[in-house]
Amino acid sequence: MFLFLFALLLCCSPLSLAIHESDVGVIDWHKRLVGVPLAPPIVLHEEKNGIPHSVVIVPTASNVLAALNVADGSVAWRYVFETTDGLASIRVDGNAVVALSGPGAATLRAFEATTGLVLLEKRLDAPSRTPTGVDVAFEPSTDTKFVLNTHSITRVGDTQWIWKAEEERNGPYSKLVHTTRALYAVGHAPSSAALHLAAIDPGTGATLEIAWKHIPPPVPTFVVAADIVGWVDPTTQTLAFLQLLPTLKAHIRTEKTLNWTAVVDVDLQKAGLVVGVLANGDAKVLKALEGGVLKAVHTFSANDGPQSLFAGGMDKESKPYIARLWTTVSNMIAVEFYSPDRNMSKITFALDAHKHGTVTQLAIDGTHLVITTSTGAVQFWDQDQLMWGREEGLAAIDVAAFVELPLPARAARADEGESFTARLRRQISDAKDFPAYAVAFAQRFATGMEIVTAADDEPLVRDAFGFRQVVVVATAYGSAFGLDTASGVVLWTRVFGLGWAGAGVGGTVKPLKIFTLNGEGDKKDVVILAQRKASNTLVDTVLFRIDPLTGASITPVEEDMDRLLEGKDVINGPLTEAFLIPDSDVIILVDEFFQINLYPDTDESTALVARLAPTLYLPFTESFSDGPRVVGHGLKLDPNLSDKYVAYRTWGLSVPHGETVARIVRPRVGPIASIGKVLGNRTTLYKYLNPRMFVVLTQGTQAAEPGCGVYVVDGAKGSVLYSAVVPTGGIEACDVHATMVENWLVYHYYDGEGVGDGETKGWKIVTVELYEGELDEKTRSSDMSAFSADNMQVKALEQSYVYGNAISAITTTSTKFGITTKDIIVATQNNKIHAIPRRMLNPRRPKNRKPTAEEQQEEQLIPYDSVIPDDPRRTLSHNYEVSNTRNIITAPALLESTSLVLAYGLDLFLTRVTPSSTFDVLSENFNKAQLVLTVFGLALGIVIAKPMVSRKRLRERWYQ
Repeated sequence: MFLFLFALLLCCSPLSLAIHESDVGVIDWHKRLVGVPLAPPIVLHEEKNGIPHSVVIVPTASNVLAALNVADGSVAWRYVFETTDGLASIRVDGNAVVALSGPGAATLRAFEATTGLVLLEKRLDAPSRTPTGVDVAFEPSTDTKFVLNTHSITRVGDTQWIWKAEEERNGPYSKLVHTTRALYAVGHAPSSAALHLAAIDPGTGATLEIAWKHIPPPVPTFVVAADIVGWVDPTTQTLAFLQLLPTLKAHIRTEKTLNWTAVVDVDLQKAGLVVGVLANGDAKVLKALEGGVLKAVHTFSANDGPQSLFAGGMDKESKPYIARLWTTVSNMIAVEFYSPDRNMSKITFALDAHKHGTVTQLAIDGTHLVITTSTGAVQFWDQDQLMWGREEGLAAIDVAAFVELPLPARAARADEGESFTARLRRQISDAKDFPAYAVAFAQRFATGMEIVTAADDEPLVRDAFGFRQVVVVATAYGSAFGLDTASGVVLWTRVFGLGWAGAGVGGTVKPLKIFTLNGEGDKKDVVILAQRKASNTLVDTVLFRIDPLTGASITPVEEDMDRLLEGKDVINGPLTEAFLIPDSDVIILVDEFFQINLYPDTDESTALVARLAPTLYLPFTESFSDGPRVVGHGLKLDPNLSDKYVAYRTWGLSVPHGETVARIVRPRVGPIASIGKVLGNRTTLYKYLNPRMFVVLTQGTQAAEPGCGVYVVDGAKGSVLYSAVVPTGGIEACDVHATMVENWLVYHYYDGEGVGDGETKGWKIVTVELYEGELDEKTRSSDMSAFSADNMQVKALEQSYVYGNAISAITTTSTKFGITTKDIIVATQNNKIHAIPRRMLNPRRPKNRKPTAEEQQEEQLIPYDSVIPDDPRRTLSHNYEVSNTRNIITAPALLESTSLVLAYGLDLFLTRVTPSSTFDVLSENFNKAQLVLTVFGLALGIVIAKPMVSRKRLRERWYQ
């Protein structure tokens, strides 16, 4: 009966379920990120129409150039470079930001600093080799720019010329210096013993002089202050410097009275200021004077912390400042400021290293600080007050998972059972919440949907419809976050500890896998598997089990959260693969020697694996001389050798010569509501539901016939259930994206080669459904032995469609019971998140005929069309620009009709989708007032009619 009502509601639902304007920002949210800074940010000031405006210019590791508003940290503008157009360098001059990008750093763009308007875009001559040094210099009071690219200099402006050096004899060059007398190119290769110099006429590009100066080979780098080049010889701890003259005949001067260890560029070349660091911990501010002399004008005394960070900048009045930052022994951040025009000042403030790590970059604007931390956070400080912060580490998420919230405490107690007295006390206590419940009920009844909000004082408990959950993510910068799905607010932040490597060794922690396990009661725990690589090259696998509500460690138990998140070393070496045993909370970890390690390592886990070992099959990739291959493994135990099970090879996937495995796509696991599809003629196609199958994507760009392979493989014996070879699209690496759920496979690729009749070039999406043989033929594939002969009776129905966009990620929706129709969710490369209905991807859509009435009623079939329309009403992200999405994950809500969708990459975007409409709640346009009036009218009628009927019956009894 329920399935009949569901089918009836599905047929009545509209074909296009658009996002309503009123839902924007209510059922979804968008975090616009820029990425972790590659270099210290630059603060710029500009005044327009008498209104001052300040921005922070940030080049990031996400291949983005952005400007952040100083007032609140919001994104003023950002320019996202293409993957093939890598950002190489930026320079700032006045209100212009100049960026070099692309192959050979040969693309020049100039942006207006406060608006992001592209002022100039020009393609320069690319060098014959990979550039080792790029720089930009500016001519004062003009728009002329000089661009250095290792061995060449290009003038861009009213007068244009190109200067090239002989690569074998001169260079490489890495720094441009523009003075009133000449344009200088300066370069030094750390492996050489020469400082290369070139003097050029900035007006004509003529060579004035080329020379080189001998410097000791250990010198790592040099700095420029005004027209002086300086460096430190680490062997003799001598400061050396040289004035740039058009003749290049100036002699090298040295300062030997002090022991120098380094000279630091603080981006104040025009002001002629650099910082020299001494062996005793002092640091001296050096100023370039007339006559080619460097003079110490200020001394930063030695501090009580580790090595300091130095930065320079200009304030709004164009006055130079230099700051030194270090961490004190009491774990406070101390900063000293120096300015030739101001009194020296010092501030201290607290930075929670357990949430944000350590300071890695520093930029200043007067006494304002912009710091970048090791977790990717960007913070703006006014003296010792934090004005705003951005968690840019979220632009580099490695793994993510949804976690359901627990029931409210009172509901959990009621489920566990309680005495009459305890229940009475609880109900009296809960009575105080009745007014709020009544208001929420009225609001829910009036709107037809649960309004999910997040407040700081609200406990993290499950809402009525399960819309509010926690998303746990781990980033490439060694940190984990808990995000509230209601608003995107960061609930907690933890930094992964280094374990034994943290005691003076150092290293990094990279997340690899994430699992959700059952915790105490109805709570869930999150397990993150990570690889710890110590600075001494030792690699270990670490497991972090955390509470998703607070971020507290569960294994090992953590009593104090004011420290780094320490994990448990589970493998002394790298992790090969990890699997969660179905319907259990046991994780199988395979080490580099193919030994099986269990988590949790208990007697119950060992007994479970011993019972399931004959039926457990572990397919994963292994490295061979000709590239990675997919190999299947079984489990065996040899007590004479080890007390651990070992994964042994049982099969290997054979692919054509020259083809290598790109990646494995695991099917989505979830409840299956139906094992067959009833056709219009009342016959049935039974789904092929082999729980061991998975998808293998290969690339054969080196094969005799280049192509990209798509294989559906049985994990028990390596049998290929479905295969296809699609064109490479004329690119070096295959760009195929695939997803699979139940018996449904969808993959996307670019077809740019010769096509047949009626077909066209472009992006294509292929839908494949696997069934158990012919009509009404049921082989029970989900329960069948992997080695049964009937297991290979597979019938594939497939159809291809033209899709208008390239995509970067693909997945399917998921619901609580698997009853709701599944949609395909894709992230397109025009920065949109799009939903494709299952009906559009039905491989049984009839060609050259109309579907029969029975097919329309039973299967909701529509006629075949070779093109999937780009319906804007199916764009989940509506007006949001969700950039560079790398992955999409989905999770069910408590409502069967609703699925939560999270897309992450450069940005974060979360929304709710209802592929079959909200059949389990009243729709928004339901006439609730009429329903209420009808109920009240009927009740009033009963009240009025009841006495009349009673009197009538009484009279009938008297006169019978």
